[in-house]
Amino acid sequence: MTDSTSLEKADRFIGDDSLSDLIFDNIPDYAFIKDDQLRIVKANDAFCSMYPEEAREKIIGYTTLDSYQPEEVEEFIKDDKKALETGYAECLEIINFPDGGVRTLFTRKKRFYDAKGATFILGLSSDVTEREHLVAQLKRSNEALDEFAYIASHDLKAPLNAISKLVTWIDEDYGDELPEGAKENFDLIQQRVSRMSKLLHDLLIYSRVNRKHSENETFEFCEFTKEIYDSIDIEAKLKLECTSLIVTLPKTALEVVTRNLISNSLKHHDCENGSLIIHVKESAKEYEMHFIDDGPGIPPEYREKVFEMFQTLKPRDQQEGSGMGLAIIKKVLNHYGGSVDIVDSNVGTEFVLKWPKVDTRVNPN
Repeated sequence: MTDSTSLEKADRFIGDDSLSDLIFDNIPDYAFIKDDQLRIVKANDAFCSMYPEEAREKIIGYTTLDSYQPEEVEEFIKDDKKALETGYAECLEIINFPDGGVRTLFTRKKRFYDAKGATFILGLSSDVTEREHLVAQLKRSNEALDEFAYIASHDLKAPLNAISKLVTWIDEDYGDELPEGAKENFDLIQQRVSRMSKLLHDLLIYSRVNRKHSENETFEFCEFTKEIYDSIDIEAKLKLECTSLIVTLPKTALEVVTRNLISNSLKHHDCENGSLIIHVKESAKEYEMHFIDDGPGIPPEYREKVFEMFQTLKPRDQQEGSGMGLAIIKKVLNHYGGSVDIVDSNVGTEFVLKWPKVDTRVNPN
């Protein structure tokens, strides 16, 4: 049954300016409307609060541009004109407010027309000062951590190499004379030195991801992949199949990713013979790569965790590795605006990589 009373109430809202005024005035963002001469014709209380009380009489009907710095005025006019011409503009801007405060605003401007066909811009500015401050803090912290990892791993390599040489010399000169128990411990020392060397090597790669940018190159993907496969010094052999396609990607960064994924399949495969299939397909926006092996697979409950640093599915005494290979892959993909996921597969493991064609690096030069 129709509620005629409710319909009557609803009809009263149509064309009721008091409702739109109520909504406009209570928007928490700074809201304003400009005409095609860039004069403010309407502003909510939050917008007016940016101005000293004595200046608020000269907001409506004015451009208020004389309240801002010349370079800010230039940006305002540029974005206003863009919104008038194209229908929409947005920007992140640091503004010296007329009341003396300095805030960071994310501003969106949208063109609209009134019933008589006159052109206006609706502007909404969100105060993102605290968010941007936290983002800047996080960026500095990450840069400091990368710097520490780089310096620590780089500086530790020299003494570790010296230890490795000493161990090798002792083994060569006195290995046969060591008692059985000492020989066993000596082998463990060599194993730990090798593991530490691999860990430092991977730490260096990890810390360099955001330090060095690999430029796009055009190359044949299958040939590139086979060269990497042949260069990996791991005994297990898999039958490799890959897509033949000319791609344009940051080759050095892709090599880091491909080398780690192939090594991962070779190292963890539980049979003498198996297969590794690498598919790549191209769309208008990105390359999508599938690395599919027929090894033991990764249980669903570990598919997120394996991308964290120092994570291994087996104890390191059973399976040597730094536990950083997949963390490196994820960091590289994130850096270039891509993604890596493990998807359900009937047999083995299937990694899906998405690498955008447009350069969306986090820290482009």
